[in-house]
Amino acid sequence: MNKTSTPMNNKISFLYSIILVFFLSCSGYRSDGASMEYEQTARELSRLIEEKLNTGLFKDVNVGIHISSVDGKHTLYSRDDRSKYITASVFKIIPSAIALIKLGVDHRFETPIMTDSEIKNGTLEGNLYLAGKGDPSLMIPDLEKAAQDLRSKGLKDVKGDIVYDISFLDEEKNRFSPNARNLYAPPCALNVNYNWLEVGIKDGTPVKLWLSPKTSYAKLTYAVKISKSASPGRPAMTYQMYEWGDHFTIKGTITAWDRQFDYVHLGASRPGLYAATLFYEICQKAGIRIKGRIKKGHVPKKAQTLYIMKGTVLKQSVQDMNQRSNNVIAEVLNKDLGARFQSTPGTREKGIAVLKDFCMKKIGLEKNNFSIGDASGLSVNNQFSPKDIARALNYFYRDPEIRKAFLPTLARQGHHPHAMNPVPPDDMVILVKTGTLSVRGVNTVAGFIIREKTKDVFSFAILANRKSPGPMTYSGTLTNPLLTIIVDVMK
Repeated sequence: MNKTSTPMNNKISFLYSIILVFFLSCSGYRSDGASMEYEQTARELSRLIEEKLNTGLFKDVNVGIHISSVDGKHTLYSRDDRSKYITASVFKIIPSAIALIKLGVDHRFETPIMTDSEIKNGTLEGNLYLAGKGDPSLMIPDLEKAAQDLRSKGLKDVKGDIVYDISFLDEEKNRFSPNARNLYAPPCALNVNYNWLEVGIKDGTPVKLWLSPKTSYAKLTYAVKISKSASPGRPAMTYQMYEWGDHFTIKGTITAWDRQFDYVHLGASRPGLYAATLFYEICQKAGIRIKGRIKKGHVPKKAQTLYIMKGTVLKQSVQDMNQRSNNVIAEVLNKDLGARFQSTPGTREKGIAVLKDFCMKKIGLEKNNFSIGDASGLSVNNQFSPKDIARALNYFYRDPEIRKAFLPTLARQGHHPHAMNPVPPDDMVILVKTGTLSVRGVNTVAGFIIREKTKDVFSFAILANRKSPGPMTYSGTLTNPLLTIIVDVMK
């Protein structure tokens, strides 16, 4: 599930993670041979995991597991770990780490605001251009600051249009149209608020729903009931495209579960138009009058830069991507890799080519042993073996510079709303990335187990795929029972 994190929460989480990484950087991990402790742990894991897999919960479910020390010398448990499984969002660990490596952990994307004219006596006779360059982190406060700074520089009137240029990356439609859930918002060269609109809910008779931010890009129609049920209601959320934006419709029952996990949020079908509309409206509020319209176009070659919006540092975006399983960030970063290391416009296919090349040449995975369909994990064509997922984790861990930036992006089990059960003991740290495709019966989890007393560090991957259609498998349905066993045995 996705949940928008506040800047303050991000800072606290990141500072905490830095302390954790400092500890890990100063400590080593044991490589003292196949100790008796390892052998006993391996036997106990095998016994208890096999018992659990023989219960009704795992009937008609394929499960692959690999647990080993990060140096690759000790395998504590493996089961069908060379077979390919659908990874769901666990796959995000691959593009997130590769983006940190290839772009730089402190990389900041820049989004220029440009013009084909000059400001004279507070008036700009020409157009204002928003030049999207693939920043996944821009938020409404960034647009507000830009508008305020332009106004403080004397800009009062724009005689031309607000033109948004999104040609740096290709423009794609919502792959799951007309489903309007925010998880399916398409990536773009120009993104604001992750291309989402939050839905506010007020109980009562009648129930009231509203959209935030309030913008002329979006209209909302709804017919909903409110329930206190702890089970998912999964109301239907759809959209219809118009020249001005999207008309959203929400129908069905909204339960306590839906509200807890922010299920009822929407995604803009045309992020570039959404961002440009927000900027147009924010400029008007800042006292900049705009006579023209909002248009899609290209920045002229002779245009000059008036202002540059700078996004957050990449390591913070990747943390949000992994801890909140943010699909928009994943897809945008993938296309950014394609644009910067192949050619523009960046596309999903070009980005995937960069990811595959890294997996084979750097991590050492064999070409025919894995497949990549997208960067977010929504595609069922994202298929890896548990052993190869662990190999990738080990690769990222063993490089001190990569480790320092990458580990804080993972959720700490028991200390994060999307890393639920089990809660490990105080002297054990479990860092995870989870994945879920509920309808397909896919539950996955991978990450690191760190035993602070012994300084042991292990990587693990648990990939569970239902063989045929069956009950919905929500986050942790199939993986939490197995991870609980692992924690109990290894603590």
